[in-house]
Amino acid sequence: MVPLMQQFREIETCIECSAVNMLQIQEVFYFAQKAVLHPTAPLFDQETQTLRPRCMRALKRIFILCDHDMDSDLNDEEINEFQVKCFNAPLQPAEIVGVKSVVQEKLPEGVNELGLTLTGFLFLHALFIEKGRIETTWTVLRKFGYNDELKLRDDYLTIPNKKAPDQSFELTSEAVEFLKGIFSTFDDDKDGVLRDNELEDLFSTAPESPWDQAPYRDAVEKTPLRGLSLSGFLSEWALMTSLDPAQSIANLIYVGHNCNAASALHITRRRSVDRKKQRTERNVFQCFVFGPKNAGKSALLMSLSGRPFSENYVPTITEQYVVNVVNQHVGNKKTLILREIPEDGVKKLLSNKESLAACDVAVFVYDSSSEYSRKGAVELLSVVARQGEESGFGMPCLLIAAKNDLGSNATTNKDSAKICLEMGIEAPIPVSVKERDLNDVFSRIVNAAEHPHLSVPETEFGRSQKRYRRFVNRALMCLSVGAAATFVGLAAYRAYAARKNTSS
Repeated sequence: MVPLMQQFREIETCIECSAVNMLQIQEVFYFAQKAVLHPTAPLFDQETQTLRPRCMRALKRIFILCDHDMDSDLNDEEINEFQVKCFNAPLQPAEIVGVKSVVQEKLPEGVNELGLTLTGFLFLHALFIEKGRIETTWTVLRKFGYNDELKLRDDYLTIPNKKAPDQSFELTSEAVEFLKGIFSTFDDDKDGVLRDNELEDLFSTAPESPWDQAPYRDAVEKTPLRGLSLSGFLSEWALMTSLDPAQSIANLIYVGHNCNAASALHITRRRSVDRKKQRTERNVFQCFVFGPKNAGKSALLMSLSGRPFSENYVPTITEQYVVNVVNQHVGNKKTLILREIPEDGVKKLLSNKESLAACDVAVFVYDSSSEYSRKGAVELLSVVARQGEESGFGMPCLLIAAKNDLGSNATTNKDSAKICLEMGIEAPIPVSVKERDLNDVFSRIVNAAEHPHLSVPETEFGRSQKRYRRFVNRALMCLSVGAAATFVGLAAYRAYAARKNTSS
């Protein structure tokens, strides 16, 4: 009869026991505890008898961290330091020789004249697991900060939590310089582009590549061969830092940055303060893109990412992001994130009173050849502007008259300009993505974000609130003046009465 553990590879332990024998019962509890504290499944594939990819990635990162002289091998001293860190006990010289001999016997390329190679290091851990010593590998992983999902524990990823809703996270100059160095290191052919294999190598010490899924997968401009330039590489990091700073910190650590949140993240000043000071110090701006269906929102996003115009209309169902560096005047560069909000998703977005806090500037796109589309964009502008006034998170807004190549109605243009004048924002910006006539729209969006006190729309509700506040302030002023006059008169009367009593 074939043993159960050979017949079913997923079974980790199989023992015969009896309730009569207390030693066997204790053994059962021991293996049950071991299965919970040191599970095999996350580390080892029983079917193929190999380490799982995420385990290999974690061990590769640990190997690199322990390779202090960066010669791609662990020498005897580095092996001993690793042993002390993980198990609080050094190895004797003979024990180190023994370890390397075991590896070399089974896997000759696992050891060379410099020491233990990465291949040998991985083989050693696979051997531990095969021999039933899985707790050894788990001890190593946990000493280097990994949790049961083979990701860094939360205590390794502490980020500042005292942040107002209208503040944002950006990478520090130190972190950006580190990323530039990483880009150069993994650009093997030195062509200024990271190809898929080079990018995979860069993230080979992370649980997985963080940019394989939305919203990062199609968020940046790619070269004709789908490569990533330095600008695109830094833009992806800027987007990840803005949307998920903890993930950004984690991946910085995975790729080799010995960082903490203080050295890698910068919290921007509150946007409400920027508005009062009439300037901002931000380098990354997030722009919400609103508009009715088929207005040209997605086409605008695609043009920022450098992708060609497509005649095929595909309705946007979920939010999508695009990010790129925008060159301003005199060499000034800012990173612009466009976040497309589907028309059907606006109500859900605005149901959160703080939803506009992250928005540095909002644009409202409409088909300039359609009066229906223009009315839809203006209605959205009014709704968003009112929410901004009520929540205190108002932002600069721009109207974008898209599809200018289709021609526009003079009456529509006149009405749009009138509405912009009434609300105190710039006139609509005509663009044609199809003809690549963008009218410097991205630079103008960034310019609006850089001047947070301008182009902030004012609704009739906002004007009424402002009139009410002025009325209350004047009333309070009158009351204060009246109270002061009464006080002065009372004081004068008391002084007069005192002098009269004295003369009597």
